[in-house]
Amino acid sequence: MKQNLHTHTLWCDGSNEAEEMIVKAIEKGFSSIGFSSHTFTGFPFDSCGISTKEKEEEYISSLENLREKYRSEIEIFIGLEEESRKEGTLEPTINPRLDYSIGSVHWFWINGKPFSVDYTSEEFLSAKEEAGSMRALIEGYYREVMRFASFSPYSITGHFDLVTKFVEKEGWSFEEEKWYRDISLSALDYVIEKGKVLEVNTGAISRGLRTSPYPSRFLLERAKEKNAPIVITTDCHNKDYLDLYFNEAKKILEAIGFKEIQILTRNGFKGEKL
Repeated sequence: MKQNLHTHTLWCDGSNEAEEMIVKAIEKGFSSIGFSSHTFTGFPFDSCGISTKEKEEEYISSLENLREKYRSEIEIFIGLEEESRKEGTLEPTINPRLDYSIGSVHWFWINGKPFSVDYTSEEFLSAKEEAGSMRALIEGYYREVMRFASFSPYSITGHFDLVTKFVEKEGWSFEEEKWYRDISLSALDYVIEKGKVLEVNTGAISRGLRTSPYPSRFLLERAKEKNAPIVITTDCHNKDYLDLYFNEAKKILEAIGFKEIQILTRNGFKGEKL
């Protein structure tokens, strides 16, 4: 089965209507597709179209209609990519009408102010200055990842080590530091213990920022040791990238020793042989 559960449409920051994504998925031989538009954070600069509970219900209903329209050609799952916080302090909840959800941390929280983890490397460095050091910044990020996993029933942990997005482009080397490996491995162990599915995410490759998926290989090796459930996604914001680097990601997992990936079904996640 071919499936992608991390996709974005014009409901948030994607380039295509949901129906365009569905048609392209059918052309590419997908058996199912999941939609995971960003939830609204309440920040003044947030352009997500799902800005109220009413809009969220409209989003879900529109996808339910598309599910019915294309039910003989492809399975459609309805999800959201949830933020660890909204409007600074409001804890997110999961709409019971969703089939699944992705839990992602896109923000550094420093002195009560949000800084984007993945918008630009310049903002990343501004966050570093506010935090006082790269170590303080990144350890704070992973504490937020663990905090989110501690209370939220989200299904999939999204792009676990998003803090490495600009590492290749900027030539940063913190991934080799012992403190980085210690905190990232501890956070990974924690989200696995909380029963989260781990996402292998190829999205930064489409943006020309990475040459390999998230998480980094040493984290995937730990995930294998822990028998963590894995899904492969492309964090797709453009219909043409629905299966970007899928086969290569499978080969990476096979080389590490994974035997299966998870596929979402009407009866929950099920293992499928690689």
